[in-house]
Amino acid sequence: MHIKVSSPGIDVKQAEVDQIEKDLEKVARRLSGYNEVEVIVRIKDHSPSAHPSLHVTLELDYGRNHLVAKADDDDSGRAVRAAREDLLRQINDRSRGGHSSFTKGT
Repeated sequence: MHIKVSSPGIDVKQAEVDQIEKDLEKVARRLSGYNEVEVIVRIKDHSPSAHPSLHVTLELDYGRNHLVAKADDDDSGRAVRAAREDLLRQINDRSRGGHSSFTKGT
């Protein structure tokens, strides 16, 4: 899986990029059957006016699928993990089992 992190105007340390890669390993395991998997992580600062101050967008391309998930939080790690969970839900919705709410029996 190829991951690209974009954060205009925000100083993202290498340790944070490493953590983002670790947080997205769950997506990589779920899509291990695909040769080409690409994730673009965009982190934008909405401060000082907006709260929460960080907006994270994850764009995922695999096979013929293009998925987008967004999350807002003061902590970029929490926002990435929230968006990741939305991506995993979308992946499950597109899988053979159908919509995740049907497969969970709810």
